[in-house]
Amino acid sequence: MTIGKRVEDLEMYGASLEMPKEAVKAQFKITLKALRKKFGIWGMLGVFLDAYSVQRGLRRDFPETRRRAAEISKIIEKELFALSGIYLALAKRLGRKEAYEFLKFEVIYKLALTSMPLLYQVRELKTCDGDVFENFKKMNIALFERTTEDGTWLMESYKNEPDKLTIEIATCANVELFNELNVPELGRFGCDHDVAGFSAIEKDVNCEFRRFRTIANGDDHCLFEFFRRGTAPDNAHLNI
Repeated sequence: MTIGKRVEDLEMYGASLEMPKEAVKAQFKITLKALRKKFGIWGMLGVFLDAYSVQRGLRRDFPETRRRAAEISKIIEKELFALSGIYLALAKRLGRKEAYEFLKFEVIYKLALTSMPLLYQVRELKTCDGDVFENFKKMNIALFERTTEDGTWLMESYKNEPDKLTIEIATCANVELFNELNVPELGRFGCDHDVAGFSAIEKDVNCEFRRFRTIANGDDHCLFEFFRRGTAPDNAHLNI
């Protein structure tokens, strides 16, 4: 008898939530291309030099934030300060609002097309035994059980129904850490990543994603809703 592949056996099942190394490499390339297009080669180099200087200052001035981020993972700690440095360097040139929009549309949205399939191991997930949507729900439950265990993204509750998974998140490490660095607007980047990333994998996992409440947007919790494809209300445009 041949034993098939179980979703529980995937490497990313129940793994800590952090950007995969392949996605970190992709992020650098995407950022490089976007900055070169916006500022030219010499202007891009100036942004990087400023970002490096700002990042060093943030690391010096916020050692406790650095320690907390590193306790989650080295990759998250590195990303926290790198993104803050780039953002503040861009804000000098563009203003904070335009700098945020630039990073959102030119980096985060494009990165999500690579990172989200890696976070959920979508290629392998589709080959696992059983219903792909049910397996996708299992991946999400395991993911947030792990973040709750790690003390980063606290899953307050979840409800698993035949055609829907609802997850309520009570804390957000992104919001907390970026607030400590005095760049609270960057707490929304994780939300931006979700909106673009889940849209990119919905067909593969037979899902429709909805989220109308987030801590980064001022709500007291984040509410994730994953519907079986074809059963969600027609309101994806309200996702935040």
